[in-house]
Amino acid sequence: MDANIQNKAAQLDFGRRVIVREQGQSLAGKAEYSSEKRRRLILFLQNLPLRMKEMLNKIKEDGSRDMKRPDFIWHLLLQSFSTMGNSRGWQGLICNQSNYRRVTFDALSGLSEDDRLRRLTTVLHDAKVRMPNMKAEQLNENYKTILAMGGLERAKEKAFAQVGTKAKIAFMKRFHGIGDKYARNVWMDVYHPDFYDSIAIDDRIKQITEAMGCHFASYDEHERFFLDIAREANIQGWELDRLLYNFKEDFLQILKR
Repeated sequence: MDANIQNKAAQLDFGRRVIVREQGQSLAGKAEYSSEKRRRLILFLQNLPLRMKEMLNKIKEDGSRDMKRPDFIWHLLLQSFSTMGNSRGWQGLICNQSNYRRVTFDALSGLSEDDRLRRLTTVLHDAKVRMPNMKAEQLNENYKTILAMGGLERAKEKAFAQVGTKAKIAFMKRFHGIGDKYARNVWMDVYHPDFYDSIAIDDRIKQITEAMGCHFASYDEHERFFLDIAREANIQGWELDRLLYNFKEDFLQILKR
């Protein structure tokens, strides 16, 4: 077999079509190697250390609490924009109460549109949020979108009235700057029941996929791959998503052994 031929299709034991990139190995050898890493990952997930279980419980509690907030939509928009492109903005905006209090929906309500945009721009800069000028403009538009919906509580009612995952994702995509990834992640952040069986494919999870020697042609195939792993490990897709995101380095080490 020509060792230079890349991206050959292989059928792995979990019944999903993946593209395996060969690196000087036979196709069969590479498939077995990926299958072994998958088995190792599942075994670890079935025997999670206490610190990971405790983390899962904490973020479930935090998410359930956030879901009850009257300012649910605005808070989750701020949270999304703080991490979009670089997670350091989380510490500067969400965790720094001095900054956060200046951009709550109520804090912005008494300002003119120009002053509101100026306030958002200043705080995002202070919080070290990536692309602060662009995000300030988008948040300013989102503020107006929420007002047009009837305010915070009415916007929340409309969001929760959406039936199923697709409708909830579509609703969040009405907001400026929110694409597929963050429209899904908003609901996953609050541990919404509709998203217990979901994986938000991002750069961190893609690194895990790469370490397993696999590549997927579509988002759906990629998500199904990890959902199959979650089911075999007897955990939720949501739980696997949060574990891979928060403990990426741990899992990369497991896959390197």
